[in-house]
Amino acid sequence: MVNKTTISWRLNQLRKLMGEGHIDGYFLPHEDELLSEYLPKYTERLHWLTNFSGSAGLAFIGIKKAIIFVDGRYTTQVKNQTDKKLFEFEHLINPGFINWIKKNPYKNKRIGFDPKTISQSNYLSLKKVCKEAGIDIIETDNLIDKIWKRSKKKKNIVERHELKYSGLDSGKKIRKIINSFKQNSADSIFISQPENVCWTLNIRGKDLEHTPILRSHLILDKNKNIALFTDNISEESKIQSWLGKKVKILKIKEIEDYLEKKNYKKIQYDPIYTTRYNAKLLKKSSIASFQSNDPTILMKACKNKVEIEGARKAHLIDGIALTKFIFWLENEVNSTSKSKCTELDLANKLLRYRENNPDFKGLSFGTISSLGPNAAIIHYQPKKDTNKNWHENDIYLLDSGGQYKYGTTDVTRTILNIEGKRKNKHKEISTNYTLVLKGHIAVASAHFNYGETGKKLDLLARKYLKKHGLNYDHGTGHGVGSYLGVHEGPQNISPRSREPLQEGMIISNEPGYYKPNDYGIRIENLVTVVKSKTRGKDLCLETLTLAPITKLLINIDMMTEKEIIWINNYHKNVYEKLSPFMNKKERNWLKIATEAIDPFHSRLRH
Repeated sequence: MVNKTTISWRLNQLRKLMGEGHIDGYFLPHEDELLSEYLPKYTERLHWLTNFSGSAGLAFIGIKKAIIFVDGRYTTQVKNQTDKKLFEFEHLINPGFINWIKKNPYKNKRIGFDPKTISQSNYLSLKKVCKEAGIDIIETDNLIDKIWKRSKKKKNIVERHELKYSGLDSGKKIRKIINSFKQNSADSIFISQPENVCWTLNIRGKDLEHTPILRSHLILDKNKNIALFTDNISEESKIQSWLGKKVKILKIKEIEDYLEKKNYKKIQYDPIYTTRYNAKLLKKSSIASFQSNDPTILMKACKNKVEIEGARKAHLIDGIALTKFIFWLENEVNSTSKSKCTELDLANKLLRYRENNPDFKGLSFGTISSLGPNAAIIHYQPKKDTNKNWHENDIYLLDSGGQYKYGTTDVTRTILNIEGKRKNKHKEISTNYTLVLKGHIAVASAHFNYGETGKKLDLLARKYLKKHGLNYDHGTGHGVGSYLGVHEGPQNISPRSREPLQEGMIISNEPGYYKPNDYGIRIENLVTVVKSKTRGKDLCLETLTLAPITKLLINIDMMTEKEIIWINNYHKNVYEKLSPFMNKKERNWLKIATEAIDPFHSRLRH
């Protein structure tokens, strides 16, 4: 952990710059110049200033006080990682920063912000509320960069995402995008998100540790002229040969010059994913600009048949690795009293199982390997100073995923350690585990009609927990990419879902329950939206993930016959798909782990 004195010094240096700029507040979001959720280390400014390492949040620095806003995944983590004497804390969504600044509790008069790290839509919201509160907002250079001296990442190799994985060539994608923006009478489009650029051009990069993107922007016009803006590319001539003569590869700083030369009549951009800085450039350097949703977001979200088949293959390969790991954990570790496996050891062991397959390209995010109280920290990742031991804890929450050229995985299992020390807690944990499982099954079993978002599914996931006065402070599901980001929109399962679910979308199904400083439970599979065969319903969900769900924690008396039938069918499929890849010991164990539960008896058969 960064020394508290160091954080205090950094805050003091920032406040000194604020004074020189005649501002009494500074807005620091987690996002960087590409408005990304996951960042290269050299743009993790929020982490550098505060020591908070979550993937979402923002800080507001006043002259005397500072506050950090985080969502429900990080409310415990932010308090563990930051100095309470230096920072106050609020929820990112409720009340949220906008509602907080309305009240202007720090009595600010002039707030500074970097227009390169805030979206145009967030800027407009901030501008409106500050005007109502009598606050001036001032565009500044990035003040953190004036204090934080560091080197940027070296250029990386870009790889071609072949047609056998993408299912659709780049030319067809480009034609679809052009047809989309021409319907808005636009002659060009600015695509700001790197994931959408990579999807459009069928390329992948290595600019992030876990997400295979090239940090870049794209401008496409109605004549199929393409400008790819990136600072991180190597082997440019090789990339040029893939993309064709109509594609120019330029530096990000050359966007303004390119726009001035083109002088577009009407350029379309998405204000949610375009920075305030770039939105001003687009407006200044074209006759007109038009705000609309980036069409590639929905196109990318609705996977084609090749991508769905690739996802099935990825989950098979990933399921083999995870299941072998669970076998090892439940048999090899438990049977060896001298074993001293820690959270980091377990994460590394699972990584080695994944690395046994040559198609494994890397993790899709940093593994959440959490024992006992650490599992109650929703997005906890083990560090040397927090690293708990397996034999001292009864619950292990493991959330991990892999990247494969044909798909991206994300799976969570909550595993019982029968040697754990808190056996008196088993009844409580079993009850809450079963409530989470019932919610998971309700989502997995749902059938629904065209036009429905994930709101109703979210209600189903929370239904049983809420009956017991319990809940969880995160969404039930997020979209997942195809050898791209493990978090992908626009679809999700949450109380705020807005995008109708469509065939081909891949989403996580991950209800949970977390008892602070005690334990955490989450069960996550990925599902894809498919056509329903139920009369009067259009769509349903096919579960992609293949790995046994712990039966030892299920309270069978709380399960309905339909729920038991679902878990039995799921486990039957897991055994049929995975058993051919297991050795004799693993196969025998897997047969027991997936053995059908008798719906007519009140206890599990082991």
